[in-house]
Amino acid sequence: MLKKEGHSHTKFSHHGSQEPLDAYIDRALELGFDDYVVTEHAPLPDRFYADFQGPAEMLTTSAMTKDELNQYRAEVDRVKNKYAGKIHIKAGLEVDYLPGYDREIHDFLKENADWLEEVVLSVHFMANDQGVVGPIDYDEQTLADYFPTEMKQPQRLFARYFDTVAASLAVTDGLAFPIRVGHLTLIRKYQHYFDLPGFDDSVKQQVQAILTDMQARGLAVDFNAAGYSKPYNGQSYPTFDIVAQAVQQGLPLVYGSDAHRVSELGLHYDEMADFLASLS
Repeated sequence: MLKKEGHSHTKFSHHGSQEPLDAYIDRALELGFDDYVVTEHAPLPDRFYADFQGPAEMLTTSAMTKDELNQYRAEVDRVKNKYAGKIHIKAGLEVDYLPGYDREIHDFLKENADWLEEVVLSVHFMANDQGVVGPIDYDEQTLADYFPTEMKQPQRLFARYFDTVAASLAVTDGLAFPIRVGHLTLIRKYQHYFDLPGFDDSVKQQVQAILTDMQARGLAVDFNAAGYSKPYNGQSYPTFDIVAQAVQQGLPLVYGSDAHRVSELGLHYDEMADFLASLS
């Protein structure tokens, strides 16, 4: 695994640190990273802001605004110039897939293809049994409030999440820059809080089908360390068993700390790299 930080954020997240991007890069250099991809949360579709049935704060702390996108691009360009020859910095985004907004998301990616170098495609929102789209990782109570039926039958919760991930893959069609699927088992973020079971055979088949489709589309896996630090999780996203499946299928994996503050950069890199090495 290349010493690459493939998933990191900035002050534009609105739910992380206000530390300057330079501090992140300096820390990456201290840790010996060769590549560094800045993947701030992309603006959400205008229509989603109008449609969303929940507190506006859930959206304002989830992504940049469109007005901030040019500022973000300028900031990434600035550090690329400042650190040229020291570390390879790439301009990227973490783009939310939202069920029912496929066209807007695909069009946004096409419109920004001239400067995007890498993208993390993630599912943070999905529709519940009533068709209401809600966040799955805002906090544990919000998950329970938006998905009360599914929480009573966790395999339905898992199945709905992986149905959404499977649907997300189509928005990558026709795009030339590298794309990886973000934190593939994010639905397990609160697994210990809710005492969630493991995936049943049907859900495991869904995961296998997603990996197969990812391989066919030339997508990579975001091997994400953030779950280790979550109080109710304690595992990587995806979990090691799914990572082993991905490796067996020949899918590329890219480490991502998912850092929203400097202190999170590089966390658990060594043990994740060691696990990958053990599979070869």
